Amino acid sequence: MNLAIISEEFGEQIAAITAGTKYEISSESDHDVPVMEGRIRNTMYCLWKDATSKELAKYLERSAEQYFQGLYEFSYGVTSYEDVSITKGTERLALMIIVEKENRKRQIDRLERAYERFRSILDSLPPQDVEVLQKYFEERKKVDYELLRGVVKKHLKIIEAYYDANTEAAEQRSKEITKDIEGPAPKIKPVSVQQQEKNKKRAVKQLNKLFS
Repeated sequence: MNLAIISEEFGEQIAAITAGTKYEISSESDHDVPVMEGRIRNTMYCLWKDATSKELAKYLERSAEQYFQGLYEFSYGVTSYEDVSITKGTERLALMIIVEKENRKRQIDRLERAYERFRSILDSLPPQDVEVLQKYFEERKKVDYELLRGVVKKHLKIIEAYYDANTEAAEQRSKEITKDIEGPAPKIKPVSVQQQEKNKKRAVKQLNKLFS
């Protein structure tokens, strides 16, 4: 499961529930979508992704365990971790595992926050409207498109505000990163042989901790 599959599923679902209505999605209509309808569909897609995030996070956790266990077993077969004279290839693999685990954790954290946002949106809406949104986006049950569209349109500004807030925060972080990048280049000190040995030992210890 990935974002491409989620997008494809959403496209199939929205096409199915709009079939036979004046909002029916087709290759021709997609080129001439009114502004309001475009906003509604985009918001529906955002809700669909957020509602799916919890399931996707669990999938990443399951697959990560198998993936990293495989890397660990492979690297263990190359050389003994207790041997200080670890090969460069194995050292790079150890560092790669560390970086990959950190990246996977960030992915899962981001997905969990997305699902929390979905729940926060539902918590801010009336119970009768929450029932409609939850039935379609989380339970994946078919609902009348006119009803679903009406609920999303009624609370469109409120829902969009949640995503706009995230966009503004992301833009601010991007500006801060750009500012750091464009600043003066940091001075790089040469690494001594002793320090290189310490780095190798540290990498070995970190790798052993990954699956302890």
